[in-house]
Amino acid sequence: MAASTVTYPPRPVIDRAQLPPGPPELPVIGQTLRYMRNPIGLMEDAAHYGDLVTLSTKPALVYLVNHPDLIRDVVVTNHQKLDRGPNVEVMKYIMGESIVTSTGAEHLRQRRLIQPSFNRSRIDAHAEVMQAYAAQRQAGWTAGQRLDMAHEMSALTLRIVVKTLFGAELDSDVQRIGAAFAFSNKYISTRANQPARARNLWHRLPVPFTRRFRRARADLDEVVYSLIAERRQSNGDGDDLLSLLLECEYEDDDGAIRSMTDEQVRNETVTLFAAGHETTAVTLTWAWHLLATHPDYYARFHAELDEVIGDRTPTLADLPNLTFTDQILSETLRLYPPIWFWGRMAYQSFELGGYRIPVGAFILAPQLIAQRDGRWFDEPLAFRPDRWTPEFRKSLPQFAYYPFGGGPRRCIGDGFAMMEAKLIMATIGQRWQMRHDPRHKPEMLPLISLRPKGGMPMYLEPR
Repeated sequence: MAASTVTYPPRPVIDRAQLPPGPPELPVIGQTLRYMRNPIGLMEDAAHYGDLVTLSTKPALVYLVNHPDLIRDVVVTNHQKLDRGPNVEVMKYIMGESIVTSTGAEHLRQRRLIQPSFNRSRIDAHAEVMQAYAAQRQAGWTAGQRLDMAHEMSALTLRIVVKTLFGAELDSDVQRIGAAFAFSNKYISTRANQPARARNLWHRLPVPFTRRFRRARADLDEVVYSLIAERRQSNGDGDDLLSLLLECEYEDDDGAIRSMTDEQVRNETVTLFAAGHETTAVTLTWAWHLLATHPDYYARFHAELDEVIGDRTPTLADLPNLTFTDQILSETLRLYPPIWFWGRMAYQSFELGGYRIPVGAFILAPQLIAQRDGRWFDEPLAFRPDRWTPEFRKSLPQFAYYPFGGGPRRCIGDGFAMMEAKLIMATIGQRWQMRHDPRHKPEMLPLISLRPKGGMPMYLEPR
């Protein structure tokens, strides 16, 4: 599992007449500047040109996929012909070689190693910790207090993932780690929008933006390597993911049996710290926003909590009965998927939607666009959690709604995330109702995750 050197195919040269339609482009630069300034707006516009659309974001040739059948063809039928592209190198700035950034056989090996920690029985065992940490977080809140719910949810979910998956308490470091992840998200998203040569140059130069990222990475490394050293010295036989990583052995490419180095353990730990808390925190933040702007649904949410749980502590056994809470989360994930798009590069040519996809082309599929498609969702921009009946779920095409991705790279922790989100919503919803700060207008900030621009300042009202 040593760091790999990946050779990416060059940009294909193809006649414009052989390409699907797409938005108008400028000479030389195509839609590059527009993508850098407003990627969501460009993709929304592009979707009007059809289910398979060409984007020219120099130097890449991009095919935008907007139909569930075509998405299935990419992530399931032809998944062996595609893999991560050059932009994954930017993710390695913070994650190194890990389950998210690795490709091919190495990715499969890491996924098989980590998968047992996300089995249902393991996940269910974390319910009490999730609820208890949510109760602790809200215990310090006061009536009328103005809080940034984006920050609150991030700090809470980070504490939970560190405790449940890695068996550690990092209370004194949570704020520092959270700030490091938040800045890394911004840095990586910025660099990912730059041409490869430019971003590699800027990443090496000691400019203020890069120096700040290096400090953020150093903060993460200090905490994570300390955690690894303490666990190695304790020689404890834990059953958490960190112990699993430290104890695992694997067969290297030369056939030798090896253990993971501290750097390899660090990479997987940082990756799961990030993935394990960011997506749930973003989902919860948008859920509180949507409820605050829809008081009728907020009242129904509270009524369900009163009926199912009352004044007692929420438990794992309550979750199947929180059907409206589940619908709220499903609708939040539809409107604001935390990972709002994904991409793959073609390593073999294949047919898609009547067009030949050449080697070196990039396939882009934004969940944010697909999940707001009026062909599958009535009033697609409206927040309507009660649309999520069992019958409606069954009627949807497979990839009309896929906030956790699909195929071999489907999110490994979707069950963990949904259980955590429901327990946090139930615990906080028993005591509090949030209302917006009227001076702040929430807007989407399309980084790696779909964060709210400027956070989500809200006022607390006791129930």
